[in-house]
Amino acid sequence: MTVKVGTSKFVEINGQKSHYLDWGSAQETILLIHGDMRTSRSFDAVSRRLSKRFRVIALDLFGHGDSHWPKSGYRFKDRSENILKFIEEAHIGNITAVAHSTGAVALTLCAAEHTSLFKKLVLLEPMLKVDESFQKMVSTQGSRPRTTWASREELAELLNTHKVTRNWTEEVISDVVAHETFINPSGRLDMKWAPPTRQWQDREHDYLDLIAYLKQLSKPTLFVVSSEGKHDFSEAFHLEKETPDFFCSTVRDSGHNMYMERPDAISQLITAFCSGVSMPL
Repeated sequence: MTVKVGTSKFVEINGQKSHYLDWGSAQETILLIHGDMRTSRSFDAVSRRLSKRFRVIALDLFGHGDSHWPKSGYRFKDRSENILKFIEEAHIGNITAVAHSTGAVALTLCAAEHTSLFKKLVLLEPMLKVDESFQKMVSTQGSRPRTTWASREELAELLNTHKVTRNWTEEVISDVVAHETFINPSGRLDMKWAPPTRQWQDREHDYLDLIAYLKQLSKPTLFVVSSEGKHDFSEAFHLEKETPDFFCSTVRDSGHNMYMERPDAISQLITAFCSGVSMPL
């Protein structure tokens, strides 16, 4: 059976290649943005579903996937600028933008300053507060020896059993193994993200309170949390009560990588939000 995939395309941003997948030619466009250590291909299962109705564009942020891997430039303001410049160079606008985790933080910053580019926003568990302890934790993880694998079969077995990834669907794991990896110079299977994306020099002093930026958003915004992490996002639910056009939704039976665990549910939720329909999941 042929598995549908998007068309691989590039634009140039300040002399650096920016890669994305373009799924279809429908009039309404949805932009998908990944978080740390992921790529556009982590959204393939969601993209297949959404592309039945929308034009879907899935972006590789710099340092990830097939976009350029610079040695620095991974602060939130840099990632926000990456999103802005991509939208400009790809000549898209009035879009519904969907982003996960760190990508959702960067999207929030971009949308707060450049609201006219967006029609609606869907934020999948962005961190509400990023402080020194969080950034040190991330950079410490990034400084550890890089994990690689002897084969795609070895990686697939790990993803199917690891406590963080074992709830990903078979379709998602297949996409990740096939498309988020490359053979490194040592002949090992490696993941398509650059180690500098987690380095301390781009993490130190890169702290923020996202609530302040969420309050600046003037477009309909859906803030999506997993059932596993719901207790960490009480401030977002408080914001929902006092802010017009700001809505929260909890995806049951899910963790932080909810779109990889329940692509059907996330796709249905995004579609419903774009259609102005409330849909509990």
